[in-house]
Amino acid sequence: MTNPPADPDHRAAVGLARLVDVLRAEAANGLYWGAGPDEVARLHRLRELSAALLAEVDHRSAEAILAIFDRDANLRTPMPGIEFRVDCADGVRLVRRERLNDADGTLGRRLASTAALIGTAAPQAPVAIADTDLAGLPCPHTYLLVYELSTGLDAAAAAAVLPPGEPDLDGDLPAVAPESSAAVPDREPLPVSPAVREILVAIAGLAKESLAAVQNPYERERQHRIAALCERTRPAEIDYPTVDCGNLAAHCVSTGADAAVFDDEGRLLVIRRTDTGQWAMPGGAAEVGEPVGLAAVREAAEETGLDVALTGLSWAFDKRDTNLGDSRMPMIMSFTARGIDPAQPIRLAELEASDSRWVNREEAGRMDLFRGHELRIPAAFDHDRGER
Repeated sequence: MTNPPADPDHRAAVGLARLVDVLRAEAANGLYWGAGPDEVARLHRLRELSAALLAEVDHRSAEAILAIFDRDANLRTPMPGIEFRVDCADGVRLVRRERLNDADGTLGRRLASTAALIGTAAPQAPVAIADTDLAGLPCPHTYLLVYELSTGLDAAAAAAVLPPGEPDLDGDLPAVAPESSAAVPDREPLPVSPAVREILVAIAGLAKESLAAVQNPYERERQHRIAALCERTRPAEIDYPTVDCGNLAAHCVSTGADAAVFDDEGRLLVIRRTDTGQWAMPGGAAEVGEPVGLAAVREAAEETGLDVALTGLSWAFDKRDTNLGDSRMPMIMSFTARGIDPAQPIRLAELEASDSRWVNREEAGRMDLFRGHELRIPAAFDHDRGER
C-alpha cells in the first residue's frame, strides 16, 4: 500500500475509509461496553451502514465488510505496531513494519525474537512514533513504535531471516519523536458523493434517536461524536476510485495512554479513581482517528482540566510482558508531560476522579495504586529525572 496521490477523488476515497474506521470503532466500543436492547440495535445498524459506506470505495462488498466488522470483540482503538529499522553491515537499511497481535507475542517478545534473528541485542526504547492515519493511509488506524537495530549481516542475509512486513503498512510513514506525537490533525470537511451523503444522513438520524433515548453520559458522548463526524462533510460530485483499505481483519490489541504530569518541583499529579478508589495517573483508551500522544493529552484535560504538553515517552507498556494481562486494554503508552500554564486550576471530572494530589516518588510508593501504576509511576519518575 502506498500513500494516496494528489487526485482529489482518490483523497476523498481515502478520507471516507478513515471516517469509516472511526465509525466502526464507535459501534464496536458501544457494543463492548453494553447498552439497552434499543441502543444495541442502533449500534448494529451503525455497523451495517458503516460497511455500506466502505463498500463505496473498497474492493470488497458491503456483506463481506460487515462479516469482518461483526467479528470485532475487543475495544477498538488505534492498533499498536512496530517499525524495525535494521542497519546492515553493507550500509543498507531495511525497514519492516508489523502490527502487534496475540498470535505473534507481546511487544517484549517481538523485540527479542527479531533481534535474535539478526544476531543483535534487543532495543530498549523506541526512537520515534509513526501513524498511518496522519500519513493518510486508508488501512485500519495503526501507530508504529520505531526501533533501530544494527546487525553484522549484510542486507541479503538479513532480509532472508526477517519475516516480511505487512503490505498495508507500506508507504511514506513520517515518524516523530514521542514528545511531538500529540499532533492535532488539521482536516477540512470531507467531500462526499450524494450516495455517501444519503448513508451519512441515516447515521446522523441514528445518533439523534440515541440522544433522545439514552441517559448514560458515555453513550451520549459517543452519539455526539458520531453526529459531529456526519456534519463535518460537504456535498460534492465525486467518482470514487477503488482503494485498497488494507487488512480490515487485523487483530486489534487495544491501546490506552497515560499522562505522567510533573510540576516544576518534580512532583507527579495523581488522581483517585471513582471506580476503585485507588490512585493513578490520568489516562484512558485511545480513540481511532487520534494520534496516541494526543490521547494522553486529551485524557489529562478530561480528567484533571489541565492543558499539558508531552515531554517524552517513559514506557511502551505491554501488560502481557509484566504478568498484568488485561484483555480490555493490554497496551499502554505512558507519556511524561508538563502543564502549559502553572496557574491553571485542577478541575476533576466527577465521573472519573474524586481527588487529586501532587506527590514525590516516596509518597507515591506508599499509596494504594491502581494495578500497573506501581510499575509505570517509578518509570515516569526515572524518565522525568533524566529530562532535568
